[in-house]
Amino acid sequence: MLSNLILKLTNIRASELKAAMMSFVFIFTLMASYMILKPVRDAMPSDWGDVTLATQWTYTFIFSTIAVIVYNFIASQIQLRYLVPGVFIFFSFSFILFYLAYQGVFTIPHIGKVFYVWISIFSLFHISVFWGFMTGNFNKEQGKRIFGFITTGASIGAIVGPVIVTFIIDKDVNEGTILLFTSTLLLIPIPIIFYLNRLFKKMANHQNNNQTTINTKSLSANPLSGFQEFIRHPRLIGIATFIFLFTAISAFFYFTQTNVLKEYARGERRQILGSVELITNTLTIILGFFATSRLTTRFGLSTTLSIVPFFIAIFMLLIGVHPAVWMVLGLQIIRRSGNYAITRPSREILFTTVDNEARFKTKPFIDVAIYRGGDVFWIWVIALLGEGYFNLSLTPILVICSVIAVIWGVVGLRLGRKFDKENNI
Repeated sequence: MLSNLILKLTNIRASELKAAMMSFVFIFTLMASYMILKPVRDAMPSDWGDVTLATQWTYTFIFSTIAVIVYNFIASQIQLRYLVPGVFIFFSFSFILFYLAYQGVFTIPHIGKVFYVWISIFSLFHISVFWGFMTGNFNKEQGKRIFGFITTGASIGAIVGPVIVTFIIDKDVNEGTILLFTSTLLLIPIPIIFYLNRLFKKMANHQNNNQTTINTKSLSANPLSGFQEFIRHPRLIGIATFIFLFTAISAFFYFTQTNVLKEYARGERRQILGSVELITNTLTIILGFFATSRLTTRFGLSTTLSIVPFFIAIFMLLIGVHPAVWMVLGLQIIRRSGNYAITRPSREILFTTVDNEARFKTKPFIDVAIYRGGDVFWIWVIALLGEGYFNLSLTPILVICSVIAVIWGVVGLRLGRKFDKENNI
């Protein structure tokens, strides 16, 4: 009955349903594991000053880049069939080490700050590897129909994770125990990966399509091949630019949200932001089931990659004129749910047309290092525009954000048009 309902609500075909469902469970588990840790991480900055937080963001960028370099080196040495599950086993093991440190088995200096950086790296890395696995096994036509549905698994996981922290795990349970629980949860994808490999092989044989035989291959032995692929591939540079501009909008929204909520007490802010999270993930699920695949198949990637940026550009100007709390939070909900349900899966479809070097080496560089570099760059830009140097008020800062959103939309439009043209959409 559930299978028939999913087939009716989505554009997934019966022969793809098992793979789509297991991919759904896969990303659900990953996102739930991260969202269990996220409240633990986000509770720490309240005890730090602004300089310490900015320093942590900078450390996150530096160590994210180092992590990508190390990952690329390891990816050059082993087969893909071992690389993907190895990433999740590694993170699971790392959380066990943190658990032992919290239990006093050994000492990690400044463990809270180290933990903050490590979780920030994990938050992007595990999802990047997941989507590399997906884009290597679903072709571009399947991605347009299936990725929106898979994304809803992330949104449901994002709801379940905080529920576990809030209602199941006792507030007096320490960080170490939570890490042990997450470490165990991260091992669930391992059998799912091997099961998916068998499903993808059957799908490949059925479709006579070599797209899904990637797990029997190895990547280039050159650990720098991912970066070389990046600098000579216009599409990858375009995707990196798209993500860099996305981080700008995220930073400006964070700044705006912080400003409009200043008048509220901390408890009220927590309730408001909790409601924003719930509404965002609920809307993402609705869009993922009913809208995403229909938008991508009917209008192509030129529309799905640019619609959210252009929408934000218009409404940022309206907020600049009248920065009411409900308008800021409403647009924040639309921005995030639009990104999760429409922009992100559309962006991942672009990777269905590149080779394995780009999927498994260049992609983490873009998703992790470029993303975190953008965070650091734009947070300092905003600081300089505000109290740091220019002392601009909220309205002109939002105008600047609107201009950046237009540029973001143009980049998405160009990426989408090129993809649609190449694939005769």
